[in-house]
Amino acid sequence: MFQHIIRVPEFVMLGKMCGQIERQTQMRKEIFIVVLVAVIVALAAVSTLTYQLPIGPIVFATAFVPLAAIVASRHRISSAVPDLVFGSIDTGLLTIPALVGGLSFGVAGAIAGGVVGDALTDAIAGFFEGHVATWMRDHGFEESREALTTSLGKMAGCLLGSGAVLSVAFVFGVSPQFA
Repeated sequence: MFQHIIRVPEFVMLGKMCGQIERQTQMRKEIFIVVLVAVIVALAAVSTLTYQLPIGPIVFATAFVPLAAIVASRHRISSAVPDLVFGSIDTGLLTIPALVGGLSFGVAGAIAGGVVGDALTDAIAGFFEGHVATWMRDHGFEESREALTTSLGKMAGCLLGSGAVLSVAFVFGVSPQFA
């Protein structure tokens, strides 16, 4: 009779352990996806620099790699919209002081422009990200904060924003010089 009392908690613990294993397996899959996308984007960037191709359009085009990964992993793009907005504004604006600093003062200027620009643009982009997330919730859109959509959404947004700024700069004849 008392054996049944002891076995109930064992089943509860077993259920909790199974849930933890499922979450860990899902997390491993998501880490793999993010790392794979990061490697693809990094290889595209290195190839762009190696072959001295126009940086802006290629960076912009690589934004579709994380977006495709979001869709392929059966998530909605709409769940990543606040992160896309954040990334686009953040890195799009950050690209300006980094580009100006690099053109004016070389590598040190690019680093200083990037570091200071990042602090400023994080605040600006975070403000808009919060407003977009609030608007989406108020209008019934699914806006979830899941690791995969947040990670890939921010990556795609950063590539879209910086790619757009660098493409516009390229059209106006402003382009980083290759060593």
